[in-house]
Amino acid sequence: MPGNRWTQEKIIETIRRLHEQGVDLSPTGIRKTHGALFSSARSKSHFGSWRAAVAAAGLDYARIKRGEQIWSKERIVRAIRRHHDAGEDLLSAEFKRAHRQLYSAACAKRYFGSWRRAVEAAGLDYERIRGQHFWSREKIIAKIREFHAAGKPLNWSTINKHHPGLYRAARRRENFGSWRGALRAAGVEEVSSPPTNQWTRRRIIEEIQRLHRDGQDLSQKAVMDSNGALLSAAKSTRYFGTWRKAVEAAGIDYDTVRRRRGRRAGDGPQRPRGLSGGPE
Repeated sequence: MPGNRWTQEKIIETIRRLHEQGVDLSPTGIRKTHGALFSSARSKSHFGSWRAAVAAAGLDYARIKRGEQIWSKERIVRAIRRHHDAGEDLLSAEFKRAHRQLYSAACAKRYFGSWRRAVEAAGLDYERIRGQHFWSREKIIAKIREFHAAGKPLNWSTINKHHPGLYRAARRRENFGSWRGALRAAGVEEVSSPPTNQWTRRRIIEEIQRLHRDGQDLSQKAVMDSNGALLSAAKSTRYFGTWRKAVEAAGIDYDTVRRRRGRRAGDGPQRPRGLSGGPE
């Protein structure tokens, strides 16, 4: 999608929404989680700096820069209920990573002291959720058969992308050791990954750029976990041969992608080559 997808109004709306959700809006925090928003807000065609964008959203930049968040027990409870109503797995590692500000606030002593207490304060049955979260061999087989009967794709990359908890549970040694083993146990024939001819060089580049705009971690390990089909296609000899070449073809500095997980707090955000940076 073209870079002009962001408008001043959309930037302001997004900043306010993220603030309401308790997201860290400090420059260091936002460029790690929402790099596209940060870069667009700082562009000369919009606000010229993150400070100006935050001020335009009606927020106190001095507090934002220090990373101060306005949490309360009521806000935490409302957020937990909202995510639960949306069908999200409140106990998954993915949820806790994606909503780390909420999780950290809930576990803080000044609020609930633990995630369990926060979930129960939201009126939810923690033990029931925990039981649903636990994947037994029988539950894994039942879910595979359910997907198979519904005609849903069962190739590993699709399952890993949309049902990572199921995929990891199936591969645990105490369960089936592999996704293929789980399919055999469920009496389902193995389904191969989608053929790479569903991909094109342009589609791979656009997908990488989309993930980058959304602030997603583009390190090879992270993409393997979240979008294995994209990684496999990009690395195929038919297209780019390596993930580095695919990322660079998308106009992104691969070294910033590769270092992302271990980036120091002072390092700058990853951004496509040629994207001019403005003042903070």
